[in-house]
Order: sequence, then C-alpha cells, then structure tokens
Amino acid sequence: MRILIGYNGSDAATAAIDDLSRAGFPDETEAIVLTVSESLLRPKSVSEASAIAIAGKTALCREFPTWTVKAETASGSPAHEILARSESFNPDVIVVGEPHQLFPQGNIFFGHTSQAILAEAGCSVRIARGTENENPQPARLLVGFDGSTGSIHAVEVITMRKWPADTMVRLLAVADSSVLSSIGRFTPQMNDAAVEARFASQWAETLAATSLEKLRQAGILASVEVRFGHPREILVDEAEYWKADTIFVGPHCSPNSNGRLLIGSVSSGVAARANSTVEVVRR
Repeated sequence: MRILIGYNGSDAATAAIDDLSRAGFPDETEAIVLTVSESLLRPKSVSEASAIAIAGKTALCREFPTWTVKAETASGSPAHEILARSESFNPDVIVVGEPHQLFPQGNIFFGHTSQAILAEAGCSVRIARGTENENPQPARLLVGFDGSTGSIHAVEVITMRKWPADTMVRLLAVADSSVLSSIGRFTPQMNDAAVEARFASQWAETLAATSLEKLRQAGILASVEVRFGHPREILVDEAEYWKADTIFVGPHCSPNSNGRLLIGSVSSGVAARANSTVEVVRR
C-alpha cells in the first residue's frame, strides 16, 4: 500500500494524520509526507518546509511504527507539486487535510489544493477531517452505493483493508423519487407511500446483495439502507446522523486523463460539504 500525504503543518493537516488510524491501511504501508513551500502561505521557505515535513514524518512513525515513511519537500503550487509527485510515486491514495465545516450545509467550494487534487488525481483521494468524537467508537464507514462500477470498487477497497473488530459499513442507496413517481404512472399502487418504500427497499437489497456478502466474508458488520432525495445531500445528512468516520464514494468517470476532470457532482459535492472524512475511490 502506498500513500502520499500533503502536509503543511496546519491543524487540518495534523488532524489528517491522526485520521489515518481509522483508514484501515495495512502494516506494510509505504508513505511519503510531502511539504510544499510557496511564496504567499506558510511554509514560505525550503528550510521551514523541511522542518514541517520531518515533524509530520515523526508523528506518522510514532503512530505507525511498521510503516516505511519518507519526508520530502518541493517548491511551487501545492496542488501541482503533489500531483507531480503522485505521477512518479504512483500511490494508491493521496491524503490531504481539510478543516471541519463551520456551517451545517458545508461549503460549495473548499480548499483550492484539495479541489485540484480531487479533480485531477489518477488515484483515490482522501479528504481527511479527523474526528470530533471524544469517545472513539468502532469504525463506521458509509458507502454511497448505486450498483455502479465505482461504488462496487469502493466496497472492494474496504474489504482489502485492515479494520478493527466491530467495524460497521452501511451501504446507502439513494432512490430518486422522480423515477419512482414515473413508475407510478404505469403502476398505480406505486403511488402509495408504503408500497413505494417497500419497493425501494427491495431494490436496494437486490442491488447490494453481492457487495454485502463480500463485506460480511471479510468480517465486517454490513447493512444496506435506502433513502429518498438527492444523493449529495442525503449522503452528507446520513453521515452526520450516523456519526460516520468516513464516506466512501466512486468518482463516476472513466479512469483516464480526460475523465479525471469529471469526477461528478455527487463526489465533489459530498467532499466539499461533509463534516467527516471523504474518500473518493479510483482504481
């Protein structure tokens, strides 16, 4: 497992390192802590960047003594330098920190560096926000699940990681009410709310059956839930209500250089608005 961590010494970046203890990464992980100096924001010099990178490496080694960790520096635009290093390092995941949201609905736009990396990276991106829970609970992972290749791959990624006992995964299928309403025009009984809810539940269970079985075989407590509304809003609300540590979503784009710029409004919207960590999974 290889991870590339963009680290600038801020509170959000430090929280991102703390958050890695709930990411399920294996003992043999190889990590690079990359600090980029730039002219306007801290760190402004190579020497300051080097000290920050070493501090990040020290914190990571203390938390994960079996990992192989390197501290590196670069100069220029943080997003550009992190993306450039990812091309040569070929990580499985890029990790960047974002502060917790101040408003219930989050921000339409979040950090420029996170936005650029999320849009252009050729691997998975973890927008880490740490945890506000004073009493840590078993890990709770929420997966935006619609049966697409991206959502199925997100489940596969979870099954390949190392999770503590009692880790829970909730597959959340969001039913579009407009679709069910259109079905109701041809099937009158679908206009009944109870029938509509039952139909949506059966649809979600059928859609997620194989993925649920894979999770359970991996020793993870797995369930599927269905909600009505817009996926971007429902995922953020459900994560807040369920106190999820991480939301996993697929990018809904082809895994090539052109497709990287089109990660989808759901993935980018969830990453911007959520108050929890969000991992956008790419192959």
